[in-house]
Amino acid sequence: MPGYNLNRGINKPWEFQGLIGGNVYYLVAGIGLVFVAFVTMYLVGTPLLFSVIITLVLGGGMWAGVFALNTKYGEHGLMKANARRSAPKLITNRQSRLFQNLNEDRPRR
Repeated sequence: MPGYNLNRGINKPWEFQGLIGGNVYYLVAGIGLVFVAFVTMYLVGTPLLFSVIITLVLGGGMWAGVFALNTKYGEHGLMKANARRSAPKLITNRQSRLFQNLNEDRPRR
């Protein structure tokens, strides 16, 4: 059985099979959701072959999606993308008080 080294040293992101940092958590969460989907389909009574095929398709799509996010955004990039998405695109000022005193000389201290 191969051993996977997760300890990369001080101030270095940890890496597992090419996934860097927090993207490993997305992979683990996706695997857990695929497992829950398989168990749910099995308990509902869907045919086993259909359940396995759906599970493999969902797992492969999740795997490819997480690795695509990893290559596109890197270690901290997904958080940066979410922050950029939540930042306002335009800042408006409806009060003219800001611009009234721009040309006046202020007394120096």
